[in-house]
Amino acid sequence: MIKYNISYKNPHRHFIDFKLTTSTNGKEKIQFQLPAWRPGRYELADFAQNIHKWQAYNKKGESLSFKKVIKDLWEVNCKNEEEITIEYSFYANQLDAGACYLDEIQLYINPVHCMYYIIDRLDEKYEIDIDIPNDYKIATSLAKENKKITAKNYDDLAESPIICSNTIQHDSYKVNGITFNLWFQGPCTPDWNKIKEDFALFTSAQITHFGSFPVDEYHFFFQITPYSSYHGVEHTKNTVILLGPGNEIMNKKYNSFLHISSHELYHTWNIKSIRPIEMLPYDYTKENYFRTGYVAEGVTTYMGDLMLYKSKVINWEKFITTQNQNLERHLMNYGRFNLSVAESSFDSWLDGYKLGSPNRKVSIYPDGALCMLMIDLQILINTNGTESLNSVMKKLYIEYGKKGKGYSENDFINICIDFGGEEIKDIFNNHVYNTKNYIPTLERKLNTIGLELKEKKNPNICAQFFGFVTIKENNKIIIKKVEPNSVSDIAEFVPDDEIIQINGKNISGSINDILGNCEEHTNFTLKKKFSEKKINLKKGNYYKLLEIKKSKKQIQKEKDLLKAWCN
Repeated sequence: MIKYNISYKNPHRHFIDFKLTTSTNGKEKIQFQLPAWRPGRYELADFAQNIHKWQAYNKKGESLSFKKVIKDLWEVNCKNEEEITIEYSFYANQLDAGACYLDEIQLYINPVHCMYYIIDRLDEKYEIDIDIPNDYKIATSLAKENKKITAKNYDDLAESPIICSNTIQHDSYKVNGITFNLWFQGPCTPDWNKIKEDFALFTSAQITHFGSFPVDEYHFFFQITPYSSYHGVEHTKNTVILLGPGNEIMNKKYNSFLHISSHELYHTWNIKSIRPIEMLPYDYTKENYFRTGYVAEGVTTYMGDLMLYKSKVINWEKFITTQNQNLERHLMNYGRFNLSVAESSFDSWLDGYKLGSPNRKVSIYPDGALCMLMIDLQILINTNGTESLNSVMKKLYIEYGKKGKGYSENDFINICIDFGGEEIKDIFNNHVYNTKNYIPTLERKLNTIGLELKEKKNPNICAQFFGFVTIKENNKIIIKKVEPNSVSDIAEFVPDDEIIQINGKNISGSINDILGNCEEHTNFTLKKKFSEKKINLKKGNYYKLLEIKKSKKQIQKEKDLLKAWCN
């Protein structure tokens, strides 16, 4: 058994103190590994950069010699010792859905960031004591008794965030005899009845589609912030969702609250139970390269939203808005002509979730979701509405997830072909594994269920009129994207340029408002790295968008397939 004690002294400094005690099992040397990444985010994170004051002791409290073998692996000399202890501190000042945070209000730990496993002892049990104020509650999916927590092995520990606070709010609901816990940490006033009613509906819909639930209980952990935030991380028996501001959760942000919650719950099957072969088991020390991010996140993005509609938690307008958001993100990213969604999944380990070099890759979320929409519709067409993408995912769950087997790229493709016929191959060959334009295929598939694509004005005025996208950073208007061959590209606008004036005036307020009624020509003053430049741009039409609409004339077959898609 590996025993941990977790404590802290000055929470405003954000340092958590850890003490790990273990038997040596007669070994002369023991290696302690801290993960280099966390499941659910496919990039190296190097958590070891937050480790302070690492020390090793024997049972008498005498110092033991140790060395760092690589950036996140420590080796302790323990010859003739029966038991050793290591002590260290971890700097916890990152509040998101997958990190660690400590202040005067809460202790929040994602163990995969800050807790070690012993090489060749991943399956060993963990026992954890936490020194916290007496009025603090502990929210975790791990087994707990008072302030003592136990984990069956390191995978169990790594997948189990811990939140300790005296401001945690808790309630629960049941579906099919399974308890789903709702934990809220942060400033908000949940409408428990509404939340439980809506969550029970989409939870029931997801379980019905798969036939069973992979675990015996589940926990939603909501980290609520007073500022705008949106982030979710999936685990085997729980999810952490960061969302804010708290005073908008039950109104302006309620749709976001539902969508991210349905998405993360769907992950309980897809990626936590149904796992790619490259990640079974996880290798915490290095990249776990895989190309099926379009399954892990593309299917989940698409099905998470579809399940909300199928369960009648959201209406048609809200559902189709989610599909149009995916389409907008796809069309606003010229990386779609450079790297396929499968290769972009592989390359997440290269540049993570950053933009990277301009127009280099796509996102496995919206682009994967659009590919899955096309595959879902092709399966409906091929089976006359009797089967769907859910049939594929259910088969994966039964034949791979429930048997503890990892699926390969070919496994997923072949199951899709089994249900969708030979035409499915074109979607994989042209769009999933290549950069052929999505729009003609998407339009054909949509037409079969009585939907069509219509031109839509880009709501981002800079993008629509001039072909560039900006963000506000430290009260500066910074260019982030430029459409290739647009008027701004030809005029040598580039990412990281700052717009300091429009028509000779300093920018005050929203740039969208300023440009909303602009003339045919507009003067921009750019601040580049080593110079300022005045540029006159002629208004045009760039970053063109499309949106999905219901056709005004639908034949009966289209109506029947549309009904099969939605039910």
